Amino acid sequence: MEYRQFSKSAIAIVVTGLLCTPFSTYSAENVLEKIEITAQKRSQNISDVGIAVTAFSGEQLKALGLDESTEIIAYTPGVSLAGDIGGQRAIFNIRGVVQNDYADMAEAPVAVYIDGGYLASTQAQTFGLFDVARVEVLKGPQGTLFGRNATGGLVNTITAKPTEDFEAYANFTAASFEQFRLETAVSGALTDGVAGRLSLYSNVQGEILENVYEDTAEPDTRAGSVGGGQDGYNDDTQAIRGQLDFSLGNNGSLLLSANWADTVKSEGPYQVINTTEVKDANGNVIDVIYAADDPLGCDTIQLGECIDGNFNGDPFRPVQGGDFNGNFDPDGSGEKVNKDFAFDDQNKISSQGLAATLEYGFDSVDFFSMTDYKYFERAIGLDSDQTASPELIFQSYSEISQISQELRFSGETDDMQWVAGLYYLGIDTDYSQGLAASPTAYFLGGEENNTLVDLSTDSYSIFGQFDYAFNDNYVLVGGLRLMQENKNMLGNVYQNTNTDDRVVEIDTSSASLEVYDQDNDQDLWSAKLQLEYSVDNNLYYFGVNRGVKAGSFNAPLFGGFSSYDPEVLISIEAGMKLELWDGAGVFNASIYNYDYTDYQSFSWVNNSGVVSNEEASFQGLEAELFLTPSKSLDVVLSASYTDATVENLEVADGVFKDTKPAFTPEYQAAVILRYNWDLDSGNIAAQISGSYQSETFHNARNFTAHEIESHIKADSRVTWTDDVWSLVAYVDNLFDSDHEIIGFDVTGFYGTSQISYAKPRTFGLTVERKF
Repeated sequence: MEYRQFSKSAIAIVVTGLLCTPFSTYSAENVLEKIEITAQKRSQNISDVGIAVTAFSGEQLKALGLDESTEIIAYTPGVSLAGDIGGQRAIFNIRGVVQNDYADMAEAPVAVYIDGGYLASTQAQTFGLFDVARVEVLKGPQGTLFGRNATGGLVNTITAKPTEDFEAYANFTAASFEQFRLETAVSGALTDGVAGRLSLYSNVQGEILENVYEDTAEPDTRAGSVGGGQDGYNDDTQAIRGQLDFSLGNNGSLLLSANWADTVKSEGPYQVINTTEVKDANGNVIDVIYAADDPLGCDTIQLGECIDGNFNGDPFRPVQGGDFNGNFDPDGSGEKVNKDFAFDDQNKISSQGLAATLEYGFDSVDFFSMTDYKYFERAIGLDSDQTASPELIFQSYSEISQISQELRFSGETDDMQWVAGLYYLGIDTDYSQGLAASPTAYFLGGEENNTLVDLSTDSYSIFGQFDYAFNDNYVLVGGLRLMQENKNMLGNVYQNTNTDDRVVEIDTSSASLEVYDQDNDQDLWSAKLQLEYSVDNNLYYFGVNRGVKAGSFNAPLFGGFSSYDPEVLISIEAGMKLELWDGAGVFNASIYNYDYTDYQSFSWVNNSGVVSNEEASFQGLEAELFLTPSKSLDVVLSASYTDATVENLEVADGVFKDTKPAFTPEYQAAVILRYNWDLDSGNIAAQISGSYQSETFHNARNFTAHEIESHIKADSRVTWTDDVWSLVAYVDNLFDSDHEIIGFDVTGFYGTSQISYAKPRTFGLTVERKF
């Protein structure tokens, strides 16, 4: 494979800048230190919090080379990625708690927050980490204090705040595939009592996938999408964040913030694997296998015989191992593709936000108020079959606006700390998804069919939690949240002429093929009861949690609207946080048991997916070890085991079996080794990191071709730094692992499955200047 080299002129500028800057002596020191977190709505040392938490400060994120919101997953035990698509979509999976519904109207059971503001759409959970103070990953139900759909846990990103003293920096990266990344921020006092901070982010990356498509070429000579066949897997993201912090005397402050981001990408960077359905006597799909493993080359296999799968009168594929039209991927999991609907600027994602946070301390009570508004817009199109054949195009468009208001009071006495509050969240979602066909397509030829949804959500809650200290060693923690959730969905299905493959066209003046107008109102509650024991800087805890995720609606392609119930989780967890070797080491471990009622399981079948309520039970354990045996050496070791089962899932009509939740590995492990030493001019650090994940499935039905194989991924970096400058050379995906990340089974439509692979080995150089 050929790698695009980053600009020589950019390197020259970096080197020249370094040579022209006076060096200063820099003392060796660790990057791993205990940090303050806000997992319980107050500032605490991470080792004093009775929750399984993995957290990284902003400096640690930079030192470890973690640039994206999902990159912390590899080094957080019990957390996995529910399918990244080249940075276009990713969902956090904590301890197997995941609902991998791709629809923009879906909310995940792992809540994601930025600066205390909830991200309602799963599609908003992939973002660049820029100018960040820290990231906290909380495992287990967090419903009493955070509430919103935090059944599995939550990820909270806290950005850097305005400072009274002037500070600024600029961070620039040049890397393989013509990637150029810029992050910069400036902060300081604007006038007496007012401080501001402005943060900027830009990431531009060229195409990774080389498209070899030729219109009307064999094996399928039908004309494809006009102008298609472009290279893919790129990025063009720009973002800005501004903050103003107003001092309200000695007792309080008002923080106003605004943010904007805009992303343009190619159509989803999927590739194709040819697959074959296996059916029983009743025509139920009971397995999906790789087409290469079928020596007969059947369209579809039923009771060991070949049957016609694409209704052309022939039960055999044109070529053994190919798809229904004889297509193959040009080089397997390599960087070559052959697909007609492919454009380098197809997918567009934008977001804006405003927030006001007021904090004020009275004599015995602290008051907190946060008003948060967010708006997301997302237009997506992709080649549904991922081949040179002009079959169906998947398309979606969404606009999501949300507003939340939290009012919180807190205080403490000699033996108790408490917090109580009110919370409101309103979400309006306008969403469409559909399939469009070019005039030469066999199915829906020249037309498109779209499911159109208007979903409104109003959620109200009251909550409280206390920590009562019996003595210096024992603390009882109790919490409760009561919620009222009101949902309404209006759904329609329209079919009309497709005049432009790249645009979602919905003729709402035509008759709707299906109309759905239903409410899904719910009264919900979460609770927590936990006992904590502290001695000699060690913490032990045992607790019971009741978590809940609201029910919602299904709006699949071609209609078939329905609703599903809330899921309820009873979690029993024990854990410990131990200080080792006079503070040179920290060992954290937890063990848990989850018992689900009405677990929300998402199954994908042939271009459409639905959520169903099932019973489920999960068990697991996690451990992480942080070592700083000297000022020169940092060591992080982590591992987890997850045994998760969804019971009696209906994988086909009348066919039930126990399955594993999608994207849930049984075993995970990670290691980070970082060694630094002083030079006469500055300090050098060398780092190697790696992660292992056992096999998973990208589909809840767990068929043969749904398996994602186990894999190891390693990264390396060398950093030179002094008081002003830092220079980093790195290699990500050191051994060029081409493991699968996500897949969608569309075998019944085209004899294929869509697969997205890990980003190839990447070389990069980063320079940062502090002012």
